[in-house]
Amino acid sequence: MAHGKLNRKKLLNLLALVLLILAAVLLCVALLFQDPTFLEHYDEIMRKLADFEYAVAAIPYKGILIGVILLIYLSKAVLPLPISAICVIAGIAFPTPYAVLINLVGFSLLSLIKYLWGKYLGGGLVHRFLVRNDDVRRVLDYGDSKAKGALLIAFRIVPSFPINTISQVYGAMRYDIRQYLLCSTLGFLPKLVSYSIIGRHVFDPFSMAFLLPIILLLTFSGLSVFVVNHLISFYNANFKK
Repeated sequence: MAHGKLNRKKLLNLLALVLLILAAVLLCVALLFQDPTFLEHYDEIMRKLADFEYAVAAIPYKGILIGVILLIYLSKAVLPLPISAICVIAGIAFPTPYAVLINLVGFSLLSLIKYLWGKYLGGGLVHRFLVRNDDVRRVLDYGDSKAKGALLIAFRIVPSFPINTISQVYGAMRYDIRQYLLCSTLGFLPKLVSYSIIGRHVFDPFSMAFLLPIILLLTFSGLSVFVVNHLISFYNANFKK
């Protein structure tokens, strides 16, 4: 038991440290690319990216494009598509406020589909894997609605936890669907906004406008891992069955 807890603490702390280091490295890169002399070598690349940006902006029938993006979200229910890439696509094609709204709708649809999948077909292998960890199992099996909601937010914030599988687990638990959608969205919203901004500035990948959301996302994720790690330990230490 103690050995398992120790492993979890070490792994999450290591993940948090790696994320913070990556954020620091990207900050250095961002500062490096503010040097005009260094940027001169990338003029040709920037011209090509500008041409591509113009081509995207000139795409007609934006309504069809929105439908295609939402269809990609729905496809992710059965295909291993990276949701970060889908968010970036919306950010490329639309101004940031519209991209955030489109991504929010797509993410909600995907989360709802996988929740219903889990509700009627079960949590699958992931549920069995999660409950192997004593700390997580106590929250999932015996925690109240608030504890499960907090854990769901943590799952959405912390990197590497698949969106589909966590949604399926909460559906299998028959967790309140309104609370599920609220907590799920709150946890993923910082990533969703960051990815949308990244997509908007993808045509200028060496600018601070492009790199800063990534830096903030890594920093936020790293700090969140530390916080979640300690919260799980606190809940476990003070848990009363």
